[in-house]
Amino acid sequence: MTQRRLRAPSPALVISLIALFVALGGTTAYASGLISGRQIVDHSIPARKLTIGAVYALRGQPGTRSFAVNAPADSVVHRLTTTHWVDVSYKCDRDSEQIHFYLTSHEGDHGVSVSGDYAPDGVLKSITTGSPLRDQFSGHATLNLDVIASTPYRGGRFSRIDLAGSIWEGDTGDFCAISGLITPSTGLQQPLG
Repeated sequence: MTQRRLRAPSPALVISLIALFVALGGTTAYASGLISGRQIVDHSIPARKLTIGAVYALRGQPGTRSFAVNAPADSVVHRLTTTHWVDVSYKCDRDSEQIHFYLTSHEGDHGVSVSGDYAPDGVLKSITTGSPLRDQFSGHATLNLDVIASTPYRGGRFSRIDLAGSIWEGDTGDFCAISGLITPSTGLQQPLG
């Protein structure tokens, strides 16, 4: 009887077995190292550990303003804010029972333009205006305004203006509801192109 001697495995077999074990066990080891949202203690991750996109998603763009106003229709123009040289105002006119949004160039700036759309009483209309900006948008019952106001000659700044309004008759008179979001950009550092 002859004894068979076991040969040592070839280097190729050893490498392929190692690769197989890493491939099968590597993803399991990696997945077991992940943490879930339940494992994170509130306020335990510093902002420097998050991407800028994650920070904006959590708290909004710097300078973002949201509005929710319920007031009597007093026929007075009320300014909501000024964003990158554009004054944003509204008026609820009790006499004509209309709601108005105003976009006006701030301090006589002639480098502002607006593009987007608005919907008086549910009818969508396009907007493209240039300088000087003195625009009024009106609706009888409802008014939505979704525009971009840009100031290309002032460092490429722009603002997104999204407003909704409605006017209705209540037991004690006409009332107005204004809500929306105004998000200014941080501006472009250099011209495109």
